[in-house]
Amino acid sequence: MNIRPEISHLNQPLENFTTHPRNVRQGDVGAITQSLKAHGQYRPIVVQQSTGHILAGNHTYLAARALGWKEIAATFVDCDDEQALKILLVDNRANDLAMYDDRALADVLKELSATAGLDGSLFTGDDLDDLLFRLEGTLGEAYAARSLAEMKDEYEAADTRTLLFPFSVADYSELSNQLKALREEYGEDTNSAVLKRIINAAYEPIRTRAE
Repeated sequence: MNIRPEISHLNQPLENFTTHPRNVRQGDVGAITQSLKAHGQYRPIVVQQSTGHILAGNHTYLAARALGWKEIAATFVDCDDEQALKILLVDNRANDLAMYDDRALADVLKELSATAGLDGSLFTGDDLDDLLFRLEGTLGEAYAARSLAEMKDEYEAADTRTLLFPFSVADYSELSNQLKALREEYGEDTNSAVLKRIINAAYEPIRTRAE
């Protein structure tokens, strides 16, 4: 059990609560489990006082249960069933309406990747690669206000380049799964690192013959 000390005074037995029977959100319990392992519970779940139904944090509760926790930090709301249902919906809907500032997100991810690493952020090196490609690999809105000269200077100053390889939809799906498996096998964070490793190994006999 890993509940941060700042909220540990809110700890309650996990068995006192249940997921809301009308929660329509399908959350990623696996991702939340990773977060709890990496950072602990840093915000309490929200529970309807009269029923024990969880209004916010249903999947945090499920992740904690999957990890074998006996307690979870919780706060209580004294409300009737109708208001409880609205709180449940508004908490989910507010997340739906949120969006990222992609350029600011890319800056944060690049900073983390270069220092502490992306473990525990629920972002991977491939997520960063995809984001950078969307921002820098196309002439979209992100570059609408920039001149060609400015874009050329930024490109030449950048320390990365992007290679594009078109595949059929079927091949793309298969290769994506294979690259994921190879990342885990090799202990690499990105597809780029995996491809470099494979290409270097394949090229070694050619290099040796050339010598």
